[in-house]
Amino acid sequence: MELDFQRAAPSRRFFQITFPTGFVLHHSVQMCKGCFRGQRRRTARLNILGLLLLQGCATEPELFRVTEVMDPLKSAPVNHFEGWNKTTLTDVPSLKTTQVIPSANTLLKPGHTHQLTELIDFGLRQNPLTRKAWEESRAAAAGLGIAESAWLPALEAQISGGYWRTPFPTPGTAIALAGSTIYPTLHLSWTLFDRGRTPEIERATQQLFASNLMVNRNLQDVTYQIQQNYYDLLAARARVSAAEVTLKQSTRNADAIGAQLANGLATRPEHLLAIQDQARSAYELQEARGQVMQKEASLAQELGIRPDHALDLQTLEAEELPPDSEQSADEIIDVALQQRPDLAARLAELRARDAEIRKAEATYWPQFSLGADGGWKLWNYYNAASNSEQSGYQDVKTSQPLIDGYLQMNWNIFEGFAGVNSIKQAEAKRNVAQATFDALQLKIIKETWKAYADFKTSVRKRAFALAMLKASENAYEGALKSYEHGIATVIELITAERNLAQARYTDIDSRSSLLLAAASLVYANGTAGNSTEAAPIP
Repeated sequence: MELDFQRAAPSRRFFQITFPTGFVLHHSVQMCKGCFRGQRRRTARLNILGLLLLQGCATEPELFRVTEVMDPLKSAPVNHFEGWNKTTLTDVPSLKTTQVIPSANTLLKPGHTHQLTELIDFGLRQNPLTRKAWEESRAAAAGLGIAESAWLPALEAQISGGYWRTPFPTPGTAIALAGSTIYPTLHLSWTLFDRGRTPEIERATQQLFASNLMVNRNLQDVTYQIQQNYYDLLAARARVSAAEVTLKQSTRNADAIGAQLANGLATRPEHLLAIQDQARSAYELQEARGQVMQKEASLAQELGIRPDHALDLQTLEAEELPPDSEQSADEIIDVALQQRPDLAARLAELRARDAEIRKAEATYWPQFSLGADGGWKLWNYYNAASNSEQSGYQDVKTSQPLIDGYLQMNWNIFEGFAGVNSIKQAEAKRNVAQATFDALQLKIIKETWKAYADFKTSVRKRAFALAMLKASENAYEGALKSYEHGIATVIELITAERNLAQARYTDIDSRSSLLLAAASLVYANGTAGNSTEAAPIP
């Protein structure tokens, strides 16, 4: 910063301040007799010092962003078809400084077969959504603390001061008192009676209940998503194994038909048909492997890690299938309406809306508060119209204590029907919350009913899938033996092999669907707790 004084006239002096940012400030000081001497010199120095402190406490983008103020469109992209070059603004957020998602290699045990309960426990700790719900609950708890703080008094420290100058027109002499005044004070306020304070605390309490209940539902959400992606991944890996078996069978068929073609026992079209079936089996194997990579990425997302490591999991066949439910659909629905955390959260929000109505009605009542102030008033003044030493005026410094206390009543007699409309608004919001609660009840009934029907259907489909697999295996073995004895044709053999492959996929789908249906029923029922143990089927 550069400070340059320039004399432009005998009675006026200018100074120029150049800041490091290039901003130039011009200012003038009226020169009179004895200028920049005594108290006026100190005043000028204080003014300059204030400018220096102003420059030191604030940065250039906060005070002197003249370019952005005069032409703010320069901070936006140039046009609608080119990207933003980030050259016109400071403190642009950069993704390079953000937290990197951890790799599975650094968090999961290598070479260890992870169970579903272990993955659920890991996902609940690592998934960002659980942290988000937890922080929202902590914010709601702090909001309750803010509402309850209305019961306590408030103490505020204030200090104000400034320079003043007041001329007094008198005959024969010039008097202009100037000086500085400082007021350091402490202000105490305590609301003794406020009818709207209790409803506000009740509203904050119900919102805290809602946030805590949504934490529980969020844990159930993450648990269900991990279960769903876990079973999908096991099913995808099982399809890869089934596709490998199908490829081996189609390769064996193609080799056998090729051998018979060499011996004159098969035709060229039959051999080409077997090769075609072999190529299709190889294609299906690669497609199944691609599905495995997608399911691994989905599971890694729910676990909160990067999908750069193949998780060691047990096979789908090793998963124990749940037994059939002995409860009826109506009984499960009744349990869901009693235990779903999100429904309980909506009920808490409904009660919070009731508290808002009571708070709006409390505006018709007066408020009583107790207040007290204590401090000092400091003066320092002098005669600014002439030289103090020659005129006999001396600097005067004095102080005076400030102490007062009062009881205050505030009562809004009329404020343009704002109170009436506030009550109507609160009642309307309460009706919206009631409708939302009723809609969620219907949604829960539908979800529970659908999950119950899917579970019952999956149990029955599982039995038929096992019978289909057994029949397809027997049909393929019979077709293979018949072809070897020259009774069956190549088309019949390939058809039996295709039906067996489809039966394997059906068996895998029926097993994974039953596991998913059981998890969906527990999730819709809301009986899953916060622990990582699998909840029993209702």
